[in-house]
Amino acid sequence: MKYPILIALTCLFAFRSNGQTHPSRGKFGFVLNSSLNGEVYPIRLVPSVSYYTGKNQFELGLGLHPILTKKDRILSCEMNYKFFPNGTANKFNMFLITRFSYVNLARDSYYPATYNYLFLNGGYGFEINAFKGAYVGTNISTGAFTYQKSSQNPYLHYSKERLFNEIGINVAFQFCLGYRFK
Repeated sequence: MKYPILIALTCLFAFRSNGQTHPSRGKFGFVLNSSLNGEVYPIRLVPSVSYYTGKNQFELGLGLHPILTKKDRILSCEMNYKFFPNGTANKFNMFLITRFSYVNLARDSYYPATYNYLFLNGGYGFEINAFKGAYVGTNISTGAFTYQKSSQNPYLHYSKERLFNEIGINVAFQFCLGYRFK
């Protein structure tokens, strides 16, 4: 009985020590990302809310699509994680990025079809701090995607495609304008 208590006290002691305290608290900001992805539509604007703490930044946003035809409907969302090895306090900051995107595309053409895309990308980029809290950045990432298709096409071969039946590779570029509240 004394060994489990001794192990528990040893583990809990780490939470009491100063090594577990972090001087910076998490803060919020906002980012306007413009994604260039050759798989879906060329340009996508993604206004996002960001949360940053220490060397990590999380972004979550909904996509806007400025270039659409009247027969298309697109809904999308994107979640980014950026890791800054040297922090964000410098004028020029490099980072690693992981991006998860979901895109729902409904096309009302001769044979209407609906596509659901999932993208998982990883890459690197840099940011330039323009002035207090504001920054401009860009990144490049590559990764995998898959899609699910449902259609009213009468031909059996073209009517449906299940998610993860086909997996492809894509490259994406992103440009961003952001502000971190201090």
